[in-house]
Amino acid sequence: MKQVKKARILTPQDLTQILTYIEQTPFAPRNRALVLITVLAGLCAKETAALLVSDVMDEQGQIKDIIHLQPEQTKNKQAHSVIISDQLKLELQRYFTTYHPNTPAAPLFFTQKNAIRGFSQNTLTQHLFWLYKRSGIDASSESGKNTYRHAQSSKTHLSVAK
Repeated sequence: MKQVKKARILTPQDLTQILTYIEQTPFAPRNRALVLITVLAGLCAKETAALLVSDVMDEQGQIKDIIHLQPEQTKNKQAHSVIISDQLKLELQRYFTTYHPNTPAAPLFFTQKNAIRGFSQNTLTQHLFWLYKRSGIDASSESGKNTYRHAQSSKTHLSVAK
């Protein structure tokens, strides 16, 4: 029977390393927000790729307190809600200083190739994998979610460098 390998739980040093690397990449604000929404909200690649601007921002342009995921946005096809921490709110506000979507129905995270459609689950999985790999971290797209779950279960506060 084949052993299933769990995605790596990121250490504070790993987070610093990936965020330092990201600052040197094209689309750095988007890449930073992508990684941090997985770490600070525990979203998997499918959920992150499915996010729309309206999922995180209200009509007045304020970041919401909660993301309400619909069944079609989730891996297990069950709706659930995710609290947006104050730290994640700051990161999303930072992201929106560089990303100005023209409609609330726009994807939250655009791709270089297709800003209208955004990432698919597969392209986001690959994108996160390569961000981690190029930063020198052996991690996968599920590492952010596992890091979030580990922090929640151990009551550890995740702190992210500005």
